[in-house]
Amino acid sequence: MSIREVRVYEVPLETRSSYTMSNSTVATPVSTVVEVVDADGTIGYGEVCMASPQFQPAHNNGIRASLSILAPAILGIDPLKLTVINAAMNTAMTGHTEGKAALDIACWDLIGKKLDRSVVDLLGGALSDTILTYHVVGIGTPEQAASDTAALLEAGHTRIQLKTGGRHISEDIACIQAVAEALKPDTDLAVDTNRGWSAAEAIQVSNACADVRMSLEQPCATEQELHQVKAQCSHPIVVDESSTDIRAVARMISSGLADGFGLKLSRLGGLTTMRSVRDLCMAARVPMSTDDAWGGDIIAAACVALGATLDPQFSRGAWIAHPYHQQHYDEVNGPRIENGLVTLPTGGPGLGLVFEDGCFGTPQAVYR
Repeated sequence: MSIREVRVYEVPLETRSSYTMSNSTVATPVSTVVEVVDADGTIGYGEVCMASPQFQPAHNNGIRASLSILAPAILGIDPLKLTVINAAMNTAMTGHTEGKAALDIACWDLIGKKLDRSVVDLLGGALSDTILTYHVVGIGTPEQAASDTAALLEAGHTRIQLKTGGRHISEDIACIQAVAEALKPDTDLAVDTNRGWSAAEAIQVSNACADVRMSLEQPCATEQELHQVKAQCSHPIVVDESSTDIRAVARMISSGLADGFGLKLSRLGGLTTMRSVRDLCMAARVPMSTDDAWGGDIIAAACVALGATLDPQFSRGAWIAHPYHQQHYDEVNGPRIENGLVTLPTGGPGLGLVFEDGCFGTPQAVYR
């Protein structure tokens, strides 16, 4: 077994509804899909897509540029040797975990197909057949936020993520309180600011909403600010953008800062690193999610595969972007949401997806 070729595709993801975050609205992100081809022609698929350049240092054009260095670095290597694959990518290029994640995920898919096993089994096996997910309520008026929340609860969702930030905190407080009134007793509410508040604003919001059962997800930009907020607020802190690598995750567990994590496969570098982070969080009994910034069926299947291996007691679920898409790569087997849950794809080994020839169009680049 050896990697003989890597193909890179640009895939626009048209949205059917808006997705508004602090200081940003998602329009039509262009996803990056990779095909890693083994010597016998078996193909593994990977994907990565940034929703917006405001919330992470990576952007979609930069990811494809990084693959011009990363893809040649793994040619000729046995895809089963994931440690060697990741070492080769790290030697070729510092950082740029998003491009590395796409290739790493493709190698997991390829290994599963070669061994006739699912990626879930390769990751240790599913502890749950269905994976909890959450749905976003975007930036809007209190009335709209409450209405959207009520509709989501009616559709079976039990986890709501309310976007805040990018405006005066009085508007955020009003939206939080409106959503809180619409919640059912068993609903989990995360208020996600995507780094949009100062420490002082986050503390003020927490105090104003002291009677609301919720968590604050990445309310501020820096780890130092998060520590300030943690010491002076009455709500759990969930870390998202600051969880940049396993060392940061370990540090924030050890310091007691993180009550939970919103982890992104692409930010951590793919399934190989995320498997280690999973083991750390589960051992420390700190809840985590297995998400990504955006993307289609491939990255969604990878998120759900890892999410299925989490101890349900410490799982914050897996977010997938499929409700916002007008089209899907695999209309039959791709992960879909029903009643707030996602089932694992069952289209075959690997990630469980099946694609028609030419599904992604013409490759932007081919490395062999």
